[in-house]
Amino acid sequence: MNLTMQPTLLITPGSFFSRVFHASPVAMCLASLADGRCVDANEAYAGLLGRSRAELIGRTNRDLQPIDELFPYPPTSPPNSPPDPHPQPQRVYRLTGADGDIKEVLVSAQFEEWRGERYIITLVQDLGRFQQAQDELRRSENRSRLFFDRMPLPIFVFDMATTNILAANKRAAEHYGYSREELSSMNMLDIRPPEEYAGFLDLIQKLSDETERVGIRTHQKRDGTVISVNVTSYALTIEGYHARLGVMQDVTEKQALQKSLQAGEEYLQLIANITSDVIWDLDTSTMMFDFSNGLRTMYGYDGCDYVPLDWWTSHIHPDERDAIAETFQDALAGDSSAWEAQYRFRRFDGTYAYVLDRGYILRDRDGRATRSIGAMVDITRQVELREAAAQAMMRERQRLARDLHDTVTQSLYSLSLMAEAARRLALAGDRKATIDYIVRLGELAQQSLKEMRLLVYESRPTALEKDGLAGAIEARLDAVERRSGIQARLSVGLDDELSADIQTQLFRVAEEALNNALKHASATEVQVLIRSSNGTATLEIGDNGRGFDPAETVMTGGLGLISMQERLEKLGGRFELISEPGLGTTVRVNLDQLDGEHGKHDSDPNLR
Repeated sequence: MNLTMQPTLLITPGSFFSRVFHASPVAMCLASLADGRCVDANEAYAGLLGRSRAELIGRTNRDLQPIDELFPYPPTSPPNSPPDPHPQPQRVYRLTGADGDIKEVLVSAQFEEWRGERYIITLVQDLGRFQQAQDELRRSENRSRLFFDRMPLPIFVFDMATTNILAANKRAAEHYGYSREELSSMNMLDIRPPEEYAGFLDLIQKLSDETERVGIRTHQKRDGTVISVNVTSYALTIEGYHARLGVMQDVTEKQALQKSLQAGEEYLQLIANITSDVIWDLDTSTMMFDFSNGLRTMYGYDGCDYVPLDWWTSHIHPDERDAIAETFQDALAGDSSAWEAQYRFRRFDGTYAYVLDRGYILRDRDGRATRSIGAMVDITRQVELREAAAQAMMRERQRLARDLHDTVTQSLYSLSLMAEAARRLALAGDRKATIDYIVRLGELAQQSLKEMRLLVYESRPTALEKDGLAGAIEARLDAVERRSGIQARLSVGLDDELSADIQTQLFRVAEEALNNALKHASATEVQVLIRSSNGTATLEIGDNGRGFDPAETVMTGGLGLISMQERLEKLGGRFELISEPGLGTTVRVNLDQLDGEHGKHDSDPNLR
């Protein structure tokens, strides 16, 4: 703060400088630069030293301080140099009061000249008290800011003189559609429709003498939506501003509902008649429910349209009755405008339906509930679907657990046995047998890794519906075979469309054949061929694995060959298996019904 003085400021009582000097809570001293004697000091300065102002005037700092630290004399500025009107750098000194108490203070000084005489103005702050005050202020500000930001209703603080918004909480920004930075550069007219400007400015004049005011106002959101707001405002002073704090409660929906109710009950009755849900209306003065016709059509109750509250609670499942009744009574007794619950409601035949019940509570000026209107929606089907999905997920987890036990767990156990055998052979010095076991250990580990990748692939959703037959097989080769080090090739040539049913069956056959090659054939290469032309589709899967005797394997029902044949027979197809020990295996499938029903629907554009 630049306190450059005019000649009259030093001598004129009541001048601006005099008022600032003597009223300031900051300790201030005016001294002659020639001899360092105090010309004047304010009460804050005298109090800091523990002396009266009269004791200070005419005395030097050396007279008052056992240690000459407060402001050095002679001054650091040369006596004949021009006065520097700018504040000198702040420094920390020790100050000794009249009682001997030593305080740590922050000192700043400024040189001034008046009528040829030079003076120094010294400002002193008690760092101890300053730090305490800062800490308390910070704690207070943090508490206030936390309360301000966590309020669930929009809050604005605005300057009464300009209507500029000084602060807005997070909920205000969210509700009105602006960022808090944007709101800080706006005024209260910006959140109102233009036709409300004059009325608001007129209201501002009336508010100047009111500490508190409540009323319904019309506001406008960023997207142009006009809303009705119940405003409770309070007068306050903040950072020197004559301001107003306003708490906003959006009552648009409540007013709209009240208007519709005032327009007549016919509209509500119309809704009740055309919906299958149960519409209800509770009069809290009588605690009687008025149910719509849905109570009869949905749950079988005839002649129960107008019943007491106890009738409704008695039809809630016993396991949920007390809790639901308590939440409803609490909502009516509290200040909530809405209530919601999910529970089981007994039908006329004694079975229970799952319902989602939602109600809106109307209140009088004193906040007492006068009426509640709601709807009871039957969600039995949705609950059953969720339960079915949960059961399916549980079955899938159980299947996965079985597969893990049958494959990975068994493989890991075998690996551990072989590793232990190799360790013992190594200790015994049998190098050749040890190497043989290590080689077998590596082969078994590779096979286990392949089976694990297959298991992970099978646990994922199939890509068949999304990508078609060719895309699903390509995804399978990427996820399993290629990641296991097997060279995999896919060749596709489709001139005819394949139905969804045929694609599914062919994909299952392909999966079974690829699984056999992975698990049993020790193959390093696989080829998949898909062709369709002239009403015939062909799927061929070949590998370079160890091969086998087809006649012997088919008789034992091994390798899933019977299930492959059954799938093809359902579609009138032909299944061919070609294999010899040491020469690999080829599975070929042909379907001749593409011109029939299967080829005329559910086609996949990816397969054209």
